This record gives sequence, C-alpha cells and structure tokens, in this order.
Amino acid sequence: MNGTILIVDDHDRVRSTLHDWLSVVFPEYTVFEAKDGEEAVNKTIAQTPSLVLMDIGLPSMNGIEATRMIKAASPETKVVIFTIHESPQYQTDAVLAGASGYVVKRKMYSELLPMMKKLLSQDGI
Repeated sequence: MNGTILIVDDHDRVRSTLHDWLSVVFPEYTVFEAKDGEEAVNKTIAQTPSLVLMDIGLPSMNGIEATRMIKAASPETKVVIFTIHESPQYQTDAVLAGASGYVVKRKMYSELLPMMKKLLSQDGI
C-alpha cells in the first residue's frame, strides 16, 4: 500500500519545488498539490492523504482553519504546518487545530525531512 502527501501552498513555485523534492525523497508516496485551504480540505476528503504539508497564509481559508477541517474529516491524516510565521501564537493555534508538527520555512532543510520521516514511519507504509 502506498501513501500520499498533499502539499498546500498558494505559491506555484513553492508547490512545484516541494513536489519535485518530496517525490525523490519519498518515492513510495504519491505527491499531489492544493493551492488553497478549501481545495486542500476537498482533496483530503476525496483521497485521505497520509500527510499534509500546510502553509498558513492561504487565500479564502487560512492553513489553521484548513487543518482543523482536515482533522475533523480525516483524523488519521497527519498535518505539518510549513510556514514563514514564527509566532508562538501561530504554533499554539496549529496544535489546537490538530497539527502534528510546525516547521518554519527557513529551517526546511534541518527540520522538515526528519519530522516528515518520523510521522510517515508511524503510518506503517
């Protein structure tokens, strides 16, 4: 059984770069994308990803609210907030919404992959 990773970011280039990178790092996972919170919720309901990589600053519905809705619809899906925002309040809001992790984009290379590997290893895939 193969899992899926959903990348949610409103910047096309960020999504594309992450998609290419994660497809190499996690070849056993199908990587797909959403450009906003509403699309992320709909794709999660349709495909139940193993992990969602979620930006906070999204149009129409921010990443915290989208995380809350994703966890309500698919409790087994893990969500990692991946954002430029370093505010402790955002981190608290993310945890309260059900996020499994919080990584600031400037720490992508040191923190993102170890966290994703840990969470995906709990997936049993």
